[in-house]
Amino acid sequence: MAPSKTPKSKDDKTKKRKRDVSDAVEALKRQRAQGASQTNGELDLTNGDSANIHNAVTGLSENEAGWRISRPMGGRMLDVDPILTENDQFLILTYNTSIQVYTAADSLLVRRIPITLIAPDTPKGAKSATIVSTKQSRQSPNLLWVACSDGIIYQIDWTVTAKDHKKFQTASKTAKALVTLTHDKSEIVVVAESDKPTRLELVAYQWNGENEPSSKSLVTFKKPGNGLQLLEVSANGQILLGALNDRVFLGKLSLDGGNGFDALQHEFFSFDAPDLVTTVDVRTYKRSAIGKKKTDASEVVDILVGGARGGIYLYHDAVARCQAEGGNASNKESLHAQKFHWHRKAVHAVKWSRDGAYMISGGSENSLVLWQMDTAKREYLPHLAGSVENIVVSADGASYVVHLDDNSTMILSTAEMRPTAYVSGIQSAVTESETPKDLLVKRVWGVAEQVQRPIPAAIRATDPSRLHVCVGNGRQATMSGALSAPLLQTVDLESFSSVLRQALARTQPTDLNLTHRGQTIDEPLVTHVSFSGDGKWLASVDDWQPPLRDIEHVTVDQREQFIRERREIYLKFWEVEEGTDSIALVSRVNGPHSTGTANPVLDLASDSSSTCFATIGGDSIVRLWRPRTKLLNGQPVKGAGGKEVSTWVCTDTIALGESVGSSALVESSSTKMVATQGKIAFSEDGSTILVAFGSAETGTIYVIDASAGMVVKVLENLWDGRLHSVQMLSQYVIVLSKELRVYDIVSDELRYGIAVPQLPNAQEMLQLAVDKNSGHFAVTLPTRTSSSIGIFNPSEPEPVLVRHTTQRIVSISATPDASGFIALDDAAQIWTITEGSDPSSIITAQSLQDLNLDAPGQTENGIDLNGDDAMMDDEDEEVDEGQAEVEDDDDEMDVDDAFPANIISQQSLSDIFDATPAFAAPSIEDMFYKVTGLLATKPLSASD
Repeated sequence: MAPSKTPKSKDDKTKKRKRDVSDAVEALKRQRAQGASQTNGELDLTNGDSANIHNAVTGLSENEAGWRISRPMGGRMLDVDPILTENDQFLILTYNTSIQVYTAADSLLVRRIPITLIAPDTPKGAKSATIVSTKQSRQSPNLLWVACSDGIIYQIDWTVTAKDHKKFQTASKTAKALVTLTHDKSEIVVVAESDKPTRLELVAYQWNGENEPSSKSLVTFKKPGNGLQLLEVSANGQILLGALNDRVFLGKLSLDGGNGFDALQHEFFSFDAPDLVTTVDVRTYKRSAIGKKKTDASEVVDILVGGARGGIYLYHDAVARCQAEGGNASNKESLHAQKFHWHRKAVHAVKWSRDGAYMISGGSENSLVLWQMDTAKREYLPHLAGSVENIVVSADGASYVVHLDDNSTMILSTAEMRPTAYVSGIQSAVTESETPKDLLVKRVWGVAEQVQRPIPAAIRATDPSRLHVCVGNGRQATMSGALSAPLLQTVDLESFSSVLRQALARTQPTDLNLTHRGQTIDEPLVTHVSFSGDGKWLASVDDWQPPLRDIEHVTVDQREQFIRERREIYLKFWEVEEGTDSIALVSRVNGPHSTGTANPVLDLASDSSSTCFATIGGDSIVRLWRPRTKLLNGQPVKGAGGKEVSTWVCTDTIALGESVGSSALVESSSTKMVATQGKIAFSEDGSTILVAFGSAETGTIYVIDASAGMVVKVLENLWDGRLHSVQMLSQYVIVLSKELRVYDIVSDELRYGIAVPQLPNAQEMLQLAVDKNSGHFAVTLPTRTSSSIGIFNPSEPEPVLVRHTTQRIVSISATPDASGFIALDDAAQIWTITEGSDPSSIITAQSLQDLNLDAPGQTENGIDLNGDDAMMDDEDEEVDEGQAEVEDDDDEMDVDDAFPANIISQQSLSDIFDATPAFAAPSIEDMFYKVTGLLATKPLSASD
């Protein structure tokens, strides 16, 4: 029960302690005003933001500090056509920093080839080039041509492991797209280069892999406006098709003048399309002999052009019609096109079927559309998980490869339209690398340029190899309007693949999510998620309120009250099903902190030592929630399998502030509540609850005895400004607000304070996480486009490790059973920060480059099939592998017939002993249990 009043009278020692804390804070502020960079335990970071942290630990290496940060893992799939190799054997996907090869039969990762990888110790401000195009070589199927935005063209053999790739750079040091042609036993690479959005130049390169490439400029186009720069080639390599803004160009290449590269002849035509061009495709086939004139060309070229306003334009026999125009068609009226229109927004992808009887298109409607060309009838594959970004038709036409904007790609059989392979990565909110195709034309809605709030994520103590992160229905849907992340995705940190995705709040992924005015419908925002200490329960908080655009007719004085009355806040408790990652809703509490109107749930915390959750709300009340057996007529309710059904109830309420009762509740419901902030945390043993609560100007920390349910101590002047987090680590209270402050609650003194850089549009992303295993905590300091991660010992003001990441960190969590942290950035990449001296540090979530897993594997048809061992190795270290010999002695060992001698395969032992190098290997005890697990068999029943 809540006490009748909070401790108002304090003894002299408490009063003296409060004055000492206040005086210490004032002294720190005076020292900063005098420009002291580090005095009496304070490290000033206001000058030069997080760079000063790096300067504070200059000369401190990762080995000396004992901590290290991995290279980024995972990432997002780019808007680049996937590659399905011959016989549909392998699927090659382009990520933001790598090329990844998967088997099409079982969707398993075979090889990851880093392309634009940046090390974690990269200087601040450095940015990697982005991959803009990936094409398979026409001469050698084992080679890939990869073009980057900085003009570097890589030649990569995706079937073998290599540290260095052959490459050359374009003359303009830019690249927008790439296609390949075959000529005289050599390959010609045509690159679309552009240093301005209104100019595009096609340059052909012939390269032997050693010397400087021979180059030849084919044509240059100029067109004002802002659009895309596209380039495609026909299957026979003779027809080039591209677009610049709303200008379509068509080129016919030939080598009639000779056999040399200089003899490459070209004839280009261009014309204006009715809309900004977002996608193109070309098909060639032989002309029918019936009605054919002598002057007609031997083949027909049909092209498809997708527009930014949803139209698809078919230009039949485009080359012959352009030639009939007598030259460049752009000086005349545009060619007539047959128009198809179904998409409400931009056409993201359109492709011909192999026989030309269908065209396949996709956009933001989460549907794949099949158009029958003869009858114009449409068939749909609806309810996809995200917007369609890319479509590829296999060589035999039996499969479609569809890339969605939720960071997934699937292979569909054309006969049944069912997926035969599926690859999915982390689907959290990411920063848009380019302008979305739907926004090439002006619309009433928009997409946020950056992730503007931390993304809720959690790790279950009983399964630390899985990361649970809140995601939305595709990248564009997530970044439209308010951050939409109503789903919980379970990600396997060993394979960086999606395991499960389940809704936590109301969603409309397959409905029309636009109003009649063309504005997006906001979904509820999941603000907090947390697992219980035993990993059997999950608590979540979702919040929804009417957008301001919907209350334009309401007077200014009544708008706030209107929003408060219609606000929906739910606290939900989910039961984790045993043996699976799925969760089932057990209890839902409507308005857990409501006092006439909905008050927000400011924070949620779980007790690691018991099954208990705590919330702090805008009503200045702390509520403790625990499970109870559900009763019906005094008898326990039993569910499936005879298991008793549980429900969650509020067992304790603790009021904060000077007064309790209706007066406090009414005051908390006033307009002043908007500035109220609150954070909550449990101690390691669950006996103490820390609550930081107050307004933006002044803040107080309340120390609550969890067993007694009452406030036992009040700490004042420990935070001011915007409150980001409060945590307890051993005897230290760590508060992140305008300053990072560490307070020793045992010695009753402020250990140190660090001023946090006040950067515009970056304060939302300040985050704090504590690692109770190592006794350290991590702080992420964001900049406009990147972040710095600092690892601190609470007893020392100097960080033990500071590293700069090339992306903004949007979530950071401590691992429950090992020393370290897992950070998620706005490019859907995972960074692990581990303590090198701890042998139990996060091994499952280590990048393959850091593990040095580089060993020769088995090959088949020249293709290396050893998946993990074939990964790229960026270090110069080599791992010597020995081969253990096992001798069977029938005289010394009596083997039962029920246990064959070959029950343990060599691959099974290799998965245990060769999974990691020696420096990252688990303990001998863990290996012992893994080996005995292979030998163990199911015990016989008594009846046997």
